[in-house]
Amino acid sequence: MLVATHNGSFHADEVTASVIFYLLDPETRFIRTRDPEAMEKADYVVDVSGQFDLEKHFDHHPREFRIFRENGIKYATAGLIWKKFGMTLLKKLAAETPDLGEVPENILKKAFDTVDRNVMEYTDLTDNGQLDSYTAQIAAPETPGETAVYHRVNRFFMHTPVIPYLVAMQNRHDGTDEEQLERFLDTVKALAVLYRNIFIKTVSDTLLEEEVIKAYDGSEILRLDKKLPWFDAVMNNWDIFTACKIAIYPDKKGFRIQSLPGSLSSRFINRCNSPLAWRGKEGEELRTISGISTITFVHNSGFTGGAETREDIDLMARKWIDGSDK
Repeated sequence: MLVATHNGSFHADEVTASVIFYLLDPETRFIRTRDPEAMEKADYVVDVSGQFDLEKHFDHHPREFRIFRENGIKYATAGLIWKKFGMTLLKKLAAETPDLGEVPENILKKAFDTVDRNVMEYTDLTDNGQLDSYTAQIAAPETPGETAVYHRVNRFFMHTPVIPYLVAMQNRHDGTDEEQLERFLDTVKALAVLYRNIFIKTVSDTLLEEEVIKAYDGSEILRLDKKLPWFDAVMNNWDIFTACKIAIYPDKKGFRIQSLPGSLSSRFINRCNSPLAWRGKEGEELRTISGISTITFVHNSGFTGGAETREDIDLMARKWIDGSDK
């Protein structure tokens, strides 16, 4: 497979698109050019050419390009190539990962959507110049004070070392085309390792999240018989867990209890704090205060704690909810 993209500086969107091609076929070759005749010799042309038939040409730069997601985020090259080839790639990677077993189509689709939301949307936003307007839209500041807070937070995130920043730092602005091609290929191969793990883990976590959903009975307590990515299951399926307050699950030292998050925007807001008297206590002092014989500790912030037995973690959960200040 031969893939053409533009020469000069490279960015996260065409690098990410190239990673997808590379993971589909490690023998993929890349050329970086703006010569139309050279481009047309390629099987796919990404982020250049002024065309977007979405079969061979994937350039989001033409003024006529108006392809948006349902949430209003415009596609750039990364998202376009993921939209076209993402499911094919996930199926390939799942088949190459025996531990996953046979992955149902609905799980792959859910993983596909998760990758688009968590990886491709941000990459597209940063490339198509929509990041500022989109964050302003969802923040919706109304007063001068809110606007000032928005600008401070937005400036902070502009300097966060996310993939677009890391890719930009791989460029040699004074380099020749050959030197830039070498940097480009090195970046694609390095990110291929990262993204391959992300894609496989997303499929794996999606499978495990389904186990969490099946284990939940709709009550105030999510009870798990083994350690699962329940926190992500809650965050990714918020409406399913609206009645739930805490989760209990086994860990290496017995059993753990933890409050569900109280907000989609923060991991550190508790939906259900522990009783105030338990916080920051452990050992015999905590056992005396709580009346639970194998309780081991409660975190000072009241978000998590532990006990040695299943019976005591169940008792702890009931007392936790009854004694919580929220």
